[in-house]
Amino acid sequence: MRTLQHVNPSGTRVFFGTLTGGESLHEAFTEIVQTKWIKAATIEMLGGLSEVEFTEYDFVNESRRPALRFERAMEIVNGHATVSLLDGKPHVHIHLALSFRDPDAPHGIAVIGGHCASARAFAVEFVLTAYDGAPVSRGLDAATGLQLWEMGESV
Repeated sequence: MRTLQHVNPSGTRVFFGTLTGGESLHEAFTEIVQTKWIKAATIEMLGGLSEVEFTEYDFVNESRRPALRFERAMEIVNGHATVSLLDGKPHVHIHLALSFRDPDAPHGIAVIGGHCASARAFAVEFVLTAYDGAPVSRGLDAATGLQLWEMGESV
């Protein structure tokens, strides 16, 4: 099944920013979107983290597996987030790919990534693109057991 919704009939706003000093990515982005009245957005980020927690969804059993937590200096290879509404409140959904030095890894660099449950910034630069127009809301998708975007039409 495919769904699609046009969410940008009235304009786009672009914000550049930084997070430092151990700021929580989820808390900081949630506060930003609340103060700027953002209901649909994408966020691209790069920089460094001091800690991260990844979770994984078990498709077969429809449940989250135990979290994997890392506390060390890590570089964001790729960082992407979406902002939508869940139960009428901003929901920040982040996925990250991170690298760090590891003498046991091939070439001395390890790469980890996935669904980010929490993360703390050492120094993160981000670009937040807000889509002003129709809000994007999440709701329970019966087929997957996940809180997915509720789109207006099937394509």
